[in-house]
Order: sequence, then structure tokens, then C-alpha cells
Amino acid sequence: MVWEITTDELLKKYTFGERNFAGAVVVRESGCGRNWIDLEGAVLRDINLRGADLSEADLRKADLTGADLFSACLIEARLEGAIIRNANLECANLYLCNLTNADLTDTDLNFINATQAIFCGAKLTPFSNATLIEADFRDATPALHDLICRGANFICDTIMFDGTIEKGPYFGDWKSISK
Repeated sequence: MVWEITTDELLKKYTFGERNFAGAVVVRESGCGRNWIDLEGAVLRDINLRGADLSEADLRKADLTGADLFSACLIEARLEGAIIRNANLECANLYLCNLTNADLTDTDLNFINATQAIFCGAKLTPFSNATLIEADFRDATPALHDLICRGANFICDTIMFDGTIEKGPYFGDWKSISK
């Protein structure tokens, strides 16, 4: 079910205990310049945004611990410094998403589309079956080559932890990833 909600409505309902916003299309507020969905610094722990559209959302320094973002659309979202621990981002669309210095510890990142996504300085957990075209992992931790280049991840022109580029295109090996 797809339905629209403004950021003010979402924050108000969340404050009063509602957590299920699955399938929501978060509506942009009108204003001058680019109309971002303004959720900067919001505390949205354990929220269900399964399949939600948060394209162009400003979630810088937001706390999304335990959030369910399965199959969420986060195209061009700003998640710099966000806390996204123990969350579910499986199958999420992170195209052009900025996750610089985000904490993704113990978060499910399997099957993500991270085309041109920025993970510089992010804290990562092993993941597989992801699309990593022109993704940037400079200074992300843990800085393990096998974190990226295995688990059937599709790699093409991906910037590694040390700034080197994995040209590809190729799939990471098929070994299973253990957490």
C-alpha cells in the first residue's frame, strides 16, 4: 500500500507511539531551492519504513537504530553521520546516497543497489549480492578487501578503502560471508 505523509505528520505520529510507516511516500516540504525531506537529526528508532520512498531525504545525524528499511527508496538521501545500527536495509535503493561516517554496524545490507553511493568513513558489516558501481568506500571500516570483493557483489569502478579502484565489472566470489 502506497500512501503520502508529510515530515511533520510522520514526526508527530512517531512521537505519539506509531512506528509503522511501511509503504509511505514522504512528501517534500515546499520552499526555496531544492526541496529535501527534512528529517535531519530525527530520532526514529525501531521505525518501520519498509518499501517507503525517502528519496532526497535529509537524514543527516538521524538515529535509525533498529529501523526496518527493507526495499526502501533512498535515492540521493543524505545520511552523513546517521546511526543505522541493527537495522534492515536489505534490497534498499541507495543510488547516489551519501552515507559518509554512517554507523551501519550489524545492519543487513544484502542486495542493496549502492550505485554511486558514498560510504567514506562508514562503519560496515559484511554484505552480499549488492550492486557496487562507482561506489566509494574510502576510509570505511573494517578495511577488508574481502568485505567488498566477495559474496556475489557486483563490482565496477568501485573505490576501495585505500583509494584504489576495482575496475571490474565482475562479481565477487561465491564464498559465504560469516558475520
